[in-house]
Amino acid sequence: MATFHTFQRIFNSSFQFYGLSDWLLELMPDNVNLNHSNNKQPSNGWVFRRHNARSKFTCPNCTELNSHSSSKSRKISSWSSAFTTILFRARLDQSHNGQLIGRIQMKIFEQGCQTCNMYSTGVLEEKEIKKTFYRLYLWILKTFYNVRLVDNDDDQDEPRRQEHIQQTKISHDSSRCDGCRLGWCKALYTNRNK
Repeated sequence: MATFHTFQRIFNSSFQFYGLSDWLLELMPDNVNLNHSNNKQPSNGWVFRRHNARSKFTCPNCTELNSHSSSKSRKISSWSSAFTTILFRARLDQSHNGQLIGRIQMKIFEQGCQTCNMYSTGVLEEKEIKKTFYRLYLWILKTFYNVRLVDNDDDQDEPRRQEHIQQTKISHDSSRCDGCRLGWCKALYTNRNK
């Protein structure tokens, strides 16, 4: 399972490689209002960005012993999602010595099990985490340094053509997605364009 420590390790090495070692990654505090309609404009210097990634979910509640089998096999409810929403908010703060320090906070939205409706967080592979941080790096350059790279064509509200074609083929349970409920999930925009 990818813990926040794993995300932080990959973030630190990636952002150091990209030349942005003065940026820090933190968990988003629980008291942040995450409703998309309240966060369209920067607030207290915080700018929001969402990213959708592929992950695997396993419901911890649906693991049960099958008493009818002599081998006591386990039945596990699991699913994959290309619409695992990761929400970032970032801002530049001034440190005590006058240097600018970038702070990025992240939140991974949960999805609910179709069997028991218990919510859990998806597990991202390391390759997917690195891809997520590369997209975040491009956004940081554009948003805070007014630098736009050739590969920086990511418009977070309109999916790229190829991603749109791939992801529309994947079913997504929007009624059990916290990203959809709060207005951040890419599935909301993909479904509008069908």
